[in-house]
Amino acid sequence: MAQYSRKLKKGIRWWYKFDHNSRTYISKCVYLTKNEARRAENVKFEEVSKRGKNYVEKPILSLLEAINERLDYIQTKKSKHYYNQNRQYCSLLLKEFGNIAINQISKPDVNSFLLEMSQSLQAKGKDNYAVNAALRIYKALFQMMIKNYDLNIANPCIGIEVFSVKRKMKYIPSDEDIDEVKALCDNEQKLLVDFVFETGARINEALQLTGKDIGKDFVILYTRKSKFSDLVPRKVPIKLHLPEVESDERLFKRWNGNPKFLEKKIRKSKQKVWNWHNLRHRYASSLSKQGIPLFEIMTLLGHSQLSTTQNYLQMLE
Repeated sequence: MAQYSRKLKKGIRWWYKFDHNSRTYISKCVYLTKNEARRAENVKFEEVSKRGKNYVEKPILSLLEAINERLDYIQTKKSKHYYNQNRQYCSLLLKEFGNIAINQISKPDVNSFLLEMSQSLQAKGKDNYAVNAALRIYKALFQMMIKNYDLNIANPCIGIEVFSVKRKMKYIPSDEDIDEVKALCDNEQKLLVDFVFETGARINEALQLTGKDIGKDFVILYTRKSKFSDLVPRKVPIKLHLPEVESDERLFKRWNGNPKFLEKKIRKSKQKVWNWHNLRHRYASSLSKQGIPLFEIMTLLGHSQLSTTQNYLQMLE
């Protein structure tokens, strides 16, 4: 253990630094004398030493406490869908292990639990998408607790391999499918279908489009990865003629939530089921067919990873 001095504008100040259990502890440079820094260092050293000795003897954090803290965070920061998904899978975890300390849950325990879930789904003829979703959720849960509480435990989900799934091709509606649906739409509905078709926009991005983001041959779309993350703009070319609206006025102000008319028109046409997101896949696949570079397609779609974009690309008829 050692104390050091530093010359600041307000005068000489002291600070300490020591190592304990492979960790380095450094204080702020606030102490007036070397003795004062030494006394503070002794107090801190005693604190971390005692914490290390008592580590095995006391429960770190109960599973229920960890789940509640994680859900509170997700409810504030993430989408409602992601919150409900976490709540569902965390309830299963709590039902399986009970309200034990999280350091009592081991990798074999989690792996065995997920294996049983996989076997149950396969018996019902279902794939492992839910198992892999649960694995991601549990990994994030334990990682958050380890980070927040500086816990000296291993994440029991690290090293568990994802379960194999049978990749399904996303259905791409044909020109005939789209035209048949549009024939049942009014002018505003047709405009929204054409807009998503030409820009590959997420439906919520389309609904938030305002006059100030409409150019002569382009639109500015904004992506938000989570509830309170920054909006990230991207410029997307468009040939479709859009009506003029005021700067702060939404182009598609008729809808405040996900428009249901598309689903109804498709059902009325007795087509194979598709939705707004299928049009986004069609947009990506169309760009690929035109020879547009993958990185450019990724940028136009607002993706942050090329692997995500690659999952969108399919051969068009």
